[in-house]
Amino acid sequence: MVTAKFYLRVLPLFLLLCASLPTRGQDSQPLPNAPPDHAADTKHIAPNKWYGVVDPGERVAPLYSKDKLVFWLHEEVTPVSLLPAFVSAGYGQLTGGDPKYGIDSGAFGERLGAAAVREASMRFFSDSLFPFLTHSDPRYYRMGSGGFEARAGYAAERLFIEQRDSGAHGFNFSDIFGRLAASSLTAAYYPEPSVNAGVVFKTWGTSLAGAAANNLFLEFWPDIRDAAFHHNHKSRRGQSATAGNP
Repeated sequence: MVTAKFYLRVLPLFLLLCASLPTRGQDSQPLPNAPPDHAADTKHIAPNKWYGVVDPGERVAPLYSKDKLVFWLHEEVTPVSLLPAFVSAGYGQLTGGDPKYGIDSGAFGERLGAAAVREASMRFFSDSLFPFLTHSDPRYYRMGSGGFEARAGYAAERLFIEQRDSGAHGFNFSDIFGRLAASSLTAAYYPEPSVNAGVVFKTWGTSLAGAAANNLFLEFWPDIRDAAFHHNHKSRRGQSATAGNP
């Protein structure tokens, strides 16, 4: 007898097949109200194509098919790659939520391991495999200027609009369906009480909300960082001037 668990485990393969079908002929059809393309500018050249953020005006090296298939590995080795897993495991330990390993000290290690696998699979599906299949760029292209509301709205829209390899824009199959595939894969390693459709869709929704929050961070963090750096620089300069003029 075919069980619900079986369908949850084959769902990632089904989504992979579906993802490769609707992309033909779409690269030249941007979505309505899509933001302008990031044109090449020889004055600004991105120093590293593996960096996940592209500023306006940067001439960024393209990601070829072989690059996309290993893009998630470059994300995995960044210093903050395990931070979401620790946050998720800690929150689950406090609330006793899914995956239901219990609340003892050993349960935290199991939660952390499951969260690390989940985050890695999210990156693999949404930032490598699906961009490879849909001919899209997994990097975040910043708006970089304008009012807060406009930029926040732009960052939220990036959850549904992605940059194609052709330079056009289209529906973000990579994030939407890549995260669904990774969420359904949890049925393969979550404990039995957490292997059900409700947990899959809850995981999917939480991951989409996290992706939107990450877009907001990527959009505004460079401004916050630069403002803090300039402020500190001015403060040190002022302190030096004071020390030199008693």
